[in-house]
Amino acid sequence: MSGFAEVTHREWIAAPVALVQCQFADLEHHIHRNVHPKLRFELLAQQARSARFVQEVRLLGITQRDVFERELLADGRMVDTSVEGFNKGGTLHFQFQAQSREGQPGTEVQITIRLPLPPVVGRLLRPLLESQIRKEVRAAAAEDKFDIEQRGYRPRPRQGATMPATQAA
Repeated sequence: MSGFAEVTHREWIAAPVALVQCQFADLEHHIHRNVHPKLRFELLAQQARSARFVQEVRLLGITQRDVFERELLADGRMVDTSVEGFNKGGTLHFQFQAQSREGQPGTEVQITIRLPLPPVVGRLLRPLLESQIRKEVRAAAAEDKFDIEQRGYRPRPRQGATMPATQAA
């Protein structure tokens, strides 16, 4: 059995790939608009294709604080890796693909979360942890969908802003 809990969620958003990628990568926007009320972010550093930030979340009654390094890959994927904290070595992978539904253009976002399990008891907790992660990632994806589709997220040009590969060209 693996030493990781892993959950994949897909969310369709009625917006172009470039806009969805930009919103997902825009940490400043997430912080200032409180896109995810259950998450707390603190931006530590940001460059055109990377960022370093703190994320706090509560899972199974435990507050988990991690420092993540974000990388925006040339193919448009985004990878967050925990380099310090409760989930050190864990990753969040985001993939974006153009997909129409009922004749409406949009983007399917695939989010895969992989978190390390605590030694020994981790395997016992794996189903419970994966269930909680699944619930939280569904909620977070729905919040991003609402931010884009209902609030009308629009990127603002900023010095040093984290932009997906498709926007940087």
